[in-house]
Amino acid sequence: MTVTPQEISRARIADIGAREEQAYRDRTPKSAALFERARQSMPLGVASSFQAYDPYPLFMTDARGSRISDADGNEYIDFDMAFGVLAAGHSHPLLAEALQHRVANGTCYTFPVEDGIALAEEIKQRFGADLVRFSNSGTESTMDAIRVARGYTGREKIIKFEGGYHGHHDDVLVSIQPPRDAMGPNESPATVPASAGIPRSRIAETVIAPFNESDILAAILQAHRGEIAAIIVEPVQFNIGVVPPKEGYLERLRELADEHGIVLIFDEVKTGVVLAWGGAFEHFGVKPDLFCLAKSIGGGIPIGAFGGRREVMASIETLEGTPAFTDGAAGSGIERSTIPGGATRVAHLGTFNGNPLSMTAGLVTLTQILTKDAYPRLHAMADRLTAGSQAVLDRYGLPGYAINVGPKGCVMFTPGRVTNYRDFIGLDAELWAASFFYLANRGILLPPGPDDQWTLSVQHRDADIDRYLEVFGEFAAELTGGSRA
Repeated sequence: MTVTPQEISRARIADIGAREEQAYRDRTPKSAALFERARQSMPLGVASSFQAYDPYPLFMTDARGSRISDADGNEYIDFDMAFGVLAAGHSHPLLAEALQHRVANGTCYTFPVEDGIALAEEIKQRFGADLVRFSNSGTESTMDAIRVARGYTGREKIIKFEGGYHGHHDDVLVSIQPPRDAMGPNESPATVPASAGIPRSRIAETVIAPFNESDILAAILQAHRGEIAAIIVEPVQFNIGVVPPKEGYLERLRELADEHGIVLIFDEVKTGVVLAWGGAFEHFGVKPDLFCLAKSIGGGIPIGAFGGRREVMASIETLEGTPAFTDGAAGSGIERSTIPGGATRVAHLGTFNGNPLSMTAGLVTLTQILTKDAYPRLHAMADRLTAGSQAVLDRYGLPGYAINVGPKGCVMFTPGRVTNYRDFIGLDAELWAASFFYLANRGILLPPGPDDQWTLSVQHRDADIDRYLEVFGEFAAELTGGSRA
C-alpha cells in the first residue's frame, strides 16, 4: 500500500514535532539560559537575525572536523557547516597552524601583504578573472560589484530574481521570500522590501524577475531597455533550498546581458569554491562579467571577494577611457550618465579589506585544502547522501524529494519539483520542523531553516553519511508508523 502525503497524519507530525522540541529543550538547558541572558543585551538574543529560531538557538563551544559541540556538551555531526562557510571543515589542522603563526605576527596592518597577491592570483586562475578585489563578507562583495556595474554602464537599475538572497544591503534586500499576497503577477513580480528601513528610492531601482523563466526576463528587459546596469543571480538558488538552473538558462542570461549591454554578475557566495574548484564558471561553463565570493574561500575567517573582466573592474581605477558595452540591438555604445561631483572612478574601500588574517586563511584554504583533488570525493559523498535520502522518501512514501548540486543539498518537503520561489511556497514547514528537531536530538545538525541546505566538508567521512541516513530512516518510519510504500 502506497503512503501518500494525504495519508500521513497531521496529528502524528504535530505530536512528533512537539515531543522532539521538548526533548531539545530538555537536552539544552545551558543554551536556554544563555539565550535568556543574551536577550538582555542583543535584539532577538543573537548577533545576526539568521541565528534566531524557536524555541532558541544552540550556543556552541568548540568544533573539530565534522563535529561541533554545544554548551551542554552535546556533540553533533555538523551538516550545517556555518551556512556553507566550512567546506574545509572545522579547525582544519593546516589552517589552524597557519593562523597561529599569523596571529602571533599581526592581524591587521591596513597595508597590503604578499598573501593577498597570491590569493588574488589563485582566484583569477580558478574563475578565469582578470582582476580581483577583496572585502569582508558576501554582502560587501555584492554591494561593491553592483556599484562597479553601475559605474561602468552609467545606469542605475538592476535585475534581481525573486527568492534570491544577495546580502543585506538595501538594493538587494527585496523579494527574498515575499508573502503570496504581495508578490504580484509572475510576469511582472513586485519589488517587495524584506525589511523596514529601506528607502522607496532604493526599491525603485531594483526590478524583480522570476528565476528560471528566460522568456519573462527577456520581456522585462525589453520594458526597461537602456536602464539596467546589472543582472545579479545565484547560479543555483540556495536561499530556497536547492534550485538549480534549467538547462540552457544561464547561457540565455549571458545572451540577454550581451544583447542589452548589461553586466552579468554571478553571486557565488554559496556556490563558489564549494560547488567546484572553479565554481559555477567551471561547473556550468558560463562566464559572467563579475562574480562575488565569500564564505568557504576563507575556511571560517571573515572574507569576501569580487572580480571579473578587466574593463569592468578597471572602473575602480578610472572611468575615463574604459570601453562601454555595446547595445547590440541599437548598434550604439552606452552613453554614461553625468556623475555628481565629477567622480572619475568607482569607490571601493574598507579598513579590513585584504587584512593579513583573511589573506592567510584564504590562501591556505584554496591552495592546500580545497584543491582540485578534493572535489571528486566531496561530490561522491553528496551524491550518496542524496541517493540515500531519496531512497528513504521512496520507501516510506514521504512527500518531497532529495537534491544536491555538488556538496550542497537537502530534502525538499514540497509536493513537486521547485524551479523558482513560487514553487517553494508549497513547502511543508511543519514536517520540516519535526525532522529538524528529530535529527538534532540524535546528533545530526542541519541548518535551522527549511530554506537552507546541508554542506559537506573535506573532513566529513562515510560514517557521517551513514549515520545521517540511519536517523532519517528512523524518522520516516516513525512518521508513517513503519508503513512502506
